Amino acid sequence: MKQKFPFKTDYMYFQYHVLDIERARDFYVNTFDFKVAWDGGKEVGWCELDLPVKGTRLGLNLLPEGSKFVSGSGVLSFEVTDLDKAREILKEKGVPSDEIIDIPELVSYFNAVDSEGNKIQFVGEPRIKE
Repeated sequence: MKQKFPFKTDYMYFQYHVLDIERARDFYVNTFDFKVAWDGGKEVGWCELDLPVKGTRLGLNLLPEGSKFVSGSGVLSFEVTDLDKAREILKEKGVPSDEIIDIPELVSYFNAVDSEGNKIQFVGEPRIKE
């Protein structure tokens, strides 16, 4: 029987890679009046802004110092209710994906690629809670 993909249907986001997370955050807040939904600052390297379409966000992902920045680089991200199931379904369909990465108390995620090599990230609740 075909398994249903475990999308969390009320939330999705696209993320941009940035070199200066505070400058990027301020740009979107001051230019478009986007509201900050969550901001971990430089320490965490992640900020989320609510977009004008309900349930969508823009994630700002701080690249590590010294990283090569490519303008327009980003990742389509989907929140799922079950990371292991999502990864299993992709594996059954022959979609290449990485191992699940756990950041305790914060998030768990893995990356896959589409038919053209574009990265797709699948994010879930943290599997490791201290």
